[in-house]
Amino acid sequence: MSTWHYGLMADWWAAFNLDGPEVEVYRPYLREPVLDAGCGNGRLLVPWYREGVDIDGCDVSADMIARCRDAAPDATLWVTPLHELDPPRRYRTVICSGVFGLGSTRAEDEQAIARLHDALEPGGTLVLDNEEREWKWKPRDWGSEPETRTTPAGLDISLWSRVDWVDNDDHCVHLTIRAEASDGRREEHGLTMRWWYREEIVPLLERSGFDRVEVKPGVEERIVVYVASRDGDLQPLPR
Repeated sequence: MSTWHYGLMADWWAAFNLDGPEVEVYRPYLREPVLDAGCGNGRLLVPWYREGVDIDGCDVSADMIARCRDAAPDATLWVTPLHELDPPRRYRTVICSGVFGLGSTRAEDEQAIARLHDALEPGGTLVLDNEEREWKWKPRDWGSEPETRTTPAGLDISLWSRVDWVDNDDHCVHLTIRAEASDGRREEHGLTMRWWYREEIVPLLERSGFDRVEVKPGVEERIVVYVASRDGDLQPLPR
């Protein structure tokens, strides 16, 4: 299992993946201290950090953490996969946005939920979002035309992707991405993505010790938000 958020791909995410509508949608749940579990380049962490929120962050990619640290130099940030999460303190809120099922096995995903539970203070809340759409993945070769963008520093990066193989039983897809830059760099990275669905996630949260779970619509139609209390009350998401 693998993830591709390194090198040129980390540059791509840091330059172009900056939109964070979840910043406002999840704000009512921010009780400090906060952990952004799978913070990447800081798409959500950095705006809250700049507002003075007491927030830490972790990610599996050292390259993404480095880019997050550039924008939040005094924040507590570290490198870890979620299934090995062992934070330096406990949190009243843990945000896990856009990362569940990336680069991990099914067993590791289950371990990750248990670790997220244990990272919370008594009465703490987990906000976990998950993309849930009809399973239609099939293997395919490289596309003929890349997606090309120019970073603020003037570097052109082009991306091609390939679906190597699909595990229909496990709802897991294995991809390879190729990145080429105008400075001559060329990289390939692998990624595994596992699709989880509501009928699996709610029981998993409950088995992992969460006392109460609510399912909410997310920022897009295909995004589902799971708000889970370790052992306390929940507040509704505003719509």
